[in-house]
Amino acid sequence: MKTNFFRKFFFGISLAATFLLAFNPMTAHQENASPMPQAQSKPDVYLIDITVLNISAIDLNAGTYTVDMFISLVCQNAPCQHEPNWDVMNATEDVDPIDQGTSIPFTSYDYRLKTTLIGLVDYSFYPFDYLYIEMFIEDKKLDSNQINYQLASLEVDAMLFNPSGWFYKPEQNGFAVTLVSYPTDTKQFDRIDIWMFLERDRFGAFMKTIFAALVIVLVGMLSYLLRVEDANERLALTSSTLVAIVLYHISLVASVPATGYLTFVDKFMVANYVVIFISLVVSVMLMVYFNNEENEKAKRLHLRTRWSVPLLWVFLMAYVFIFQLIIPYNNLLLAGGGA
Repeated sequence: MKTNFFRKFFFGISLAATFLLAFNPMTAHQENASPMPQAQSKPDVYLIDITVLNISAIDLNAGTYTVDMFISLVCQNAPCQHEPNWDVMNATEDVDPIDQGTSIPFTSYDYRLKTTLIGLVDYSFYPFDYLYIEMFIEDKKLDSNQINYQLASLEVDAMLFNPSGWFYKPEQNGFAVTLVSYPTDTKQFDRIDIWMFLERDRFGAFMKTIFAALVIVLVGMLSYLLRVEDANERLALTSSTLVAIVLYHISLVASVPATGYLTFVDKFMVANYVVIFISLVVSVMLMVYFNNEENEKAKRLHLRTRWSVPLLWVFLMAYVFIFQLIIPYNNLLLAGGGA
């Protein structure tokens, strides 16, 4: 009898516990709760291969250049989930790439593109210019969580690539990826900046700009070879030199947009102005001394300046070329540029 009583007692307790668990609100909430969200899949990565056929119509005043190239986008882990819908952000017109007919959806895409790009031109070393040919690629629709772009290769066509007056330095090529956002969109987009480095023909730039200015100043320096008594001729020579160098400077800067900083040619001309102005002052003082019959003072001034002023000019030229051109330019190349 006791055994049957305990069996019935435990059976009743078990049945009551089962009933309470079945209708427990916490248990019902756990059963109806949605499953934990799965981790978002990684974004598609497209590798960019570029072959530049040529760069033409380089306009330093406007900061524009026309680039003709083949561009391929290859899915790193094919097939990708998304199809790229890329755009060149610094193009001056709507980009309309031509499909080469070899594209494989979600795997690889091949295009031929010819467009005019606009970039930031630095005139600090004018006329020894350098130019970064930049191209900013960004997807029109897909954000950084859906698609990424990376540069795989950047080459030029050895037979067709010939930017007139410029030398190509492939060791300065590179790319950088940044995240950008827009006020009307909370998403962030991958923007890849791809650049090439072109350098001006230095010998040609020197002969077309600097050489003529040096000749003008050297002609003015001939005044120190004249006799002390030829003060009138010296004054006429230095005055004409000053006028010539000012007019030549104006003609040089006319081909460069107005900048808020001094270019190399400006610094070069300022150094020449200093020496020519000193030469003009010396010529005027010699004339004054002779008019006042102070011949001894005139001779002493002539002896002191006939070597010191030309040496000052040589020193200033060395300073300008070494510390305002060669060293800053090399530091720029070592730093990897201003792209």
